[in-house]
Amino acid sequence: MRKYWGFENFRPLQEDIVDTVINGHDTLALLPTGGGKSLCFQVPGLAREGITLVISPLIALMQDQVRNLRKHGIRAAELVSGMSYREIDILLDNARFGGLDFLYTSPERIGSTLFIERFKNMQVGLIVVDEAHCISEWGHDFRPAYLQISELREIHPEVPVIALTATATQQVREDICTQLELRQPVCFEAPFLRENLAYKVVQTDNKRDLIVRYLQKHATESGIIYCQTRKSVKDVTRHLLALGVKTGIYHGGMNRDERKLMLEAWMKNQTRIMVCTNAFGMGIDKPDVRFVLHYEFPDNLEAYFQEAGRAGRDREPAEAIAFYASTDTIDLLERVQQRFPEPEKVLQVYRALCNHLRIAIGSGTLETYHLSLKEFARLFRIDPLLCYNALKMLELNGDLTFSEGVFHPTRIRIAIGNKELYNFQIKYEQYAPFIQLVSRSYPGIFDHFFEIDEREVAKRLSKSEEEVKKILQALEKYGVLDINWQSALPSVTFQHERLPDDYLRLAPEVYLNRKAHALKRVEAVIEYLTEPKCRVVQLLNYFGQRAEKCGTCDVCLAEKRQQKLPSDSEVLEFLQTPANLEALQDRFNLNPQELKRILHKLLLEEKIKEHGGKFQRV
Repeated sequence: MRKYWGFENFRPLQEDIVDTVINGHDTLALLPTGGGKSLCFQVPGLAREGITLVISPLIALMQDQVRNLRKHGIRAAELVSGMSYREIDILLDNARFGGLDFLYTSPERIGSTLFIERFKNMQVGLIVVDEAHCISEWGHDFRPAYLQISELREIHPEVPVIALTATATQQVREDICTQLELRQPVCFEAPFLRENLAYKVVQTDNKRDLIVRYLQKHATESGIIYCQTRKSVKDVTRHLLALGVKTGIYHGGMNRDERKLMLEAWMKNQTRIMVCTNAFGMGIDKPDVRFVLHYEFPDNLEAYFQEAGRAGRDREPAEAIAFYASTDTIDLLERVQQRFPEPEKVLQVYRALCNHLRIAIGSGTLETYHLSLKEFARLFRIDPLLCYNALKMLELNGDLTFSEGVFHPTRIRIAIGNKELYNFQIKYEQYAPFIQLVSRSYPGIFDHFFEIDEREVAKRLSKSEEEVKKILQALEKYGVLDINWQSALPSVTFQHERLPDDYLRLAPEVYLNRKAHALKRVEAVIEYLTEPKCRVVQLLNYFGQRAEKCGTCDVCLAEKRQQKLPSDSEVLEFLQTPANLEALQDRFNLNPQELKRILHKLLLEEKIKEHGGKFQRV
């Protein structure tokens, strides 16, 4: 830990988890956001003999963790959609012959014959299942491919498994242990209570103005504003920028360079506020986030708890505030209905997708295609939201994997031997500087694929990016390079051959059961937003933990205020000097509704008067 990460001490539970895993015990670790889950498997992964296989559903998180491990001198690689067969073949050979310490992969990749055959011959020290709640049909992000993980144990039954998640109900925890076939698992559960974090819910039909007022009051602090769609992220950002609030923007459709610049500016406090979708936050640890605001609420409490938990990791006071309008509860229910389109609509999208990608019946198994969802929807005159939700349903049904727009950089490998390459450079001198640059910059490029940054290469060769692109295209055409081109488009990977139209069926448990469970989770969200119960008690009870009233959420504060409402004489004494609503709120620590009731009463009794937005004793 000291050598590679520079930490002197473990966080709570980390050392116990690490010791348990190193000693070969199956382990389930529930650590809330910011609890340091990655260290719990990375340290024992290095300490144990053999390669560590990490199964994760999040491409962006895999890429970030692999990059960070490499920075520390640890041999790591990721196996994700969009890679060519040749690239996968080389990577798995590298893992089989001891060339890697960590191999990250998505759950969909572990079921292929190529992976299974190579995995049989790997010396495996540890199997890691990250975001383990994805294995449960009752979890908030079920991925059918997770059910294949238990088959890996049949190949290496002696290898311990650690399953990690930030949020799981009791039902989901039991499901994780059952589905992964954990043997006498040692379970670690950190308390979900964060005493420094105050949860608040604000009902308003004017969210943007309240958010702006909040940001003005907290002008020197760092925070996050979560939205549910990229459109909302852009709308909120435009509104804040127009009012002079310096704001960053972050969503899955941005390329890696754009996301990196935004993240760096926010981490360095050059930008205080990040407006984002849930693409922002995974693996990002900024201790001094003082507030997380939800412009829109996710449709399950698991996601909300994770996002809110990114505030106050330095254990200093912080706030998680959810804004909701009177129509939001209806929108939440409609969102669930939209997530489960009618089965015939789903099958219609499947047929259109196969036709669009020109996949013949009986072909397509494990083939990956980049897909412009917007263009596809336009060509087939299907609502884009219906297309998106139908693809997610087909993913749940086990027919395909749908990876939303995560940026994949260009990756290259020299496809010919040294002698041929030398002869090629003599014949085509114009390409020699580029070939020499990549040969020197990436040792092993004859055997492995490497990511390249076209902008950086162009700078080093004193050329434009367009010229570098033409060089790459030419070298690919001549067979000198194998290239997987950069893309920020979503991708679709087919899990089986294209079926005839009459053969594809949506399993009842995929459609009816999951729809019912999704509605149940939304009902829990609506209850959280609308019921005047302590927010912490509601959240922790949902996750099967007990809690006393927190005393800091909006409900608890309202109860305290109710017990200590100011008398008429106290208000009248303060109003000897004219004061506006904001000054009254600050003086008496009242919410707007309570304050207006008191002022209305005093106005009716003609004890005060109002002029120009200010109140004064008569």
